[in-house]
Amino acid sequence: MFLYVSCGKDPESKRPDIQPEMEIQNWARPGVQGQMSGAYFTYKNPFEISDTLVSIESPQAMMTQIHESYTTEDGLAGMREKKEIIVAPGQELVLKQGGLHVMLMNLNKDLSENDSVKVSLTFSQIGTTTFTLPVKR
Repeated sequence: MFLYVSCGKDPESKRPDIQPEMEIQNWARPGVQGQMSGAYFTYKNPFEISDTLVSIESPQAMMTQIHESYTTEDGLAGMREKKEIIVAPGQELVLKQGGLHVMLMNLNKDLSENDSVKVSLTFSQIGTTTFTLPVKR
C-alpha cells in the first residue's frame, strides 16, 4: 500500500520550489494502552535537496521516537534512539522491523487491527507532513 502526501508550498520557508508527492508505504503494529507499539514505513525523498528528519510525533502515543536496532559485541540485540536522519535526494528512508523503526511509547489507547495511527514527520527543509498508518498484524 502506498500513501501519497503532498506538501503545501510556503513562500516564507526554506522549502524547495517544486513540491512533488512523497511516497510512503506504511503500517503500525497493534498495542495495548500504556504499552509500546512499532510503526514501519518507507519514505522516498522526491526533492532535489537533502533533508533531515528532525522529529516524529503521534497523538496516539505520549512519546514517539525513531530507534535503530543493533547487536552488541556479546551478540545481544538492542535498540537506541536515532535523533536525526539525513535523507538525500531520491533516497529511500526505510523504517522496518529489525532496522530503523518508529517506537510509539505509552500508548493513549489500545491499537487494534483495522485502527489507524496518525504520524507527523518534521524535516528541516520541507517542514511537517502528516499521514495515517493502518494497524495490521
